[in-house]
Amino acid sequence: MNISNEIREKLISQGASIVGFADLSIIPEQNRRGFKHGIIIGVALNPMIVSLIKNEPIQEYYDECERVDKLLNTLNEYVSEILKGYGHEALAKTQSVVKIDNNKRTELPHKTIATRAGIGWIGKCALLVTEEFGSAIRISSTLTNAELEVGKPIDICKCGSCIECKNSCPGNVIDGMPWKVKLDRDEFFNAFECKNIILKKGKMRGQDKFTCGICIASCPWTQRFINKCIKNKSN
Repeated sequence: MNISNEIREKLISQGASIVGFADLSIIPEQNRRGFKHGIIIGVALNPMIVSLIKNEPIQEYYDECERVDKLLNTLNEYVSEILKGYGHEALAKTQSVVKIDNNKRTELPHKTIATRAGIGWIGKCALLVTEEFGSAIRISSTLTNAELEVGKPIDICKCGSCIECKNSCPGNVIDGMPWKVKLDRDEFFNAFECKNIILKKGKMRGQDKFTCGICIASCPWTQRFINKCIKNKSN
């Protein structure tokens, strides 16, 4: 078994839903900290919880995101140790490592690694969308110099004419323009207003920590994932 297959199988066994490998050579070296490859790890959100999101955010969704984020941190540290055990350099991009600047950006977004690995594309709501889970998935990544079997990058949006996320957004922060490589986030999505709306809704409920998820729940790809899970559960 090669190292790529071994890593994928071990991560899946520990709770990952999807694993991909990306060639990062086109990314500026300082952004990827000199590493050649990226491992993207995705954990699907509980579809039953996502299905509860209608026109308002719910606390259960925030709690689910917290659970998944903790698991992602653990999985990144886990794969980093595997790589180091084989003598490779690795950097687990856990929440404590990734820094968000004043423009709500990071030096190398997990989403960029995900699209380079070919596991999904950026939706009109600026979130990763996958065929398997829609956008009901949270992701993290590990950088390494290990030689991996990389996926084929996805460079364009596969949302077509759909604007369900735009129509459902309570803050009107989604322009509806389809993503493509090199299109700046601010050209189609207002990250600042999105954050402001989330904070405002949280304060109205007396909560400092809150998140939305309405665009995620409204995505047809997400709905397909939810319906599939409901069907499988009933069989």
